[in-house]
Amino acid sequence: MIGSVIFINWLCLSLLWSLSLKIKDASIIDIYWGFGFCVIAWSCLLFTYLGGDLISTSQWIMSALISIWGLRLTVYLAQRNIGKGEDYRYVKMRNASKKDWRFVSYFRVFMFQGLLQVIISTPIFLIFSKGDQIESSTLTAISIIVFSLGLFIETLSDQQMKQFRSDPASTNKIMNHGLWKFSRHPNYFGDFLQWLAVFILSLNTGTLWGILAPCMMLFIFLKLTIRILENAQIKKRPEYSDYIDSTNMFFPAFRKNK
Repeated sequence: MIGSVIFINWLCLSLLWSLSLKIKDASIIDIYWGFGFCVIAWSCLLFTYLGGDLISTSQWIMSALISIWGLRLTVYLAQRNIGKGEDYRYVKMRNASKKDWRFVSYFRVFMFQGLLQVIISTPIFLIFSKGDQIESSTLTAISIIVFSLGLFIETLSDQQMKQFRSDPASTNKIMNHGLWKFSRHPNYFGDFLQWLAVFILSLNTGTLWGILAPCMMLFIFLKLTIRILENAQIKKRPEYSDYIDSTNMFFPAFRKNK
């Protein structure tokens, strides 16, 4: 089953790559990032049903959590990005590429993200491939609580940033209010909590391999995404360095003393 699910996601990514070449915008992969996990979870659910197996409570809940997370993120990014042109990260990569951009974008952008999706989907694969499951009501309840908290934090953070950017008076200013007063990236922290919840739910399989999901997300945020974003912010707004000095990067906390 896992091989078939990976193939379906690969097919979706390849079709999306073809579309990106036509519209000359590789950043559409960002919109698919969350939806790709929905494709994986829904495919697992479909193959389980077609195989005649009884769908367990954990499998239903896993599908629901992934769907909520993935669809919310997809809609948010689509509303934010569509019509804005190609993201500067891909423009920079395109301009710096000395090889055929078609192949560079296919492997370095689309297939690379596809690989990350497969690794991060470990708890999904565990839930749908492990025969004997604990089905602990305690683990399930904890996972739902942690997920709900993460969803609330991420949604509120995104909404606060959206309102900030829509205010003309905020032009060239730094968002340091609301949840952004306690963390420079509270939306990513909320995202991390949701994947931590997915891992907790996967503990119903009796294995710990699902820890790959939150660990990989944490690595992506701390070592890749945040570094790129903050380097760009410092170049545009030198005063962003003061925000860095006074506010935790990821985990929320009260302001640091200078």
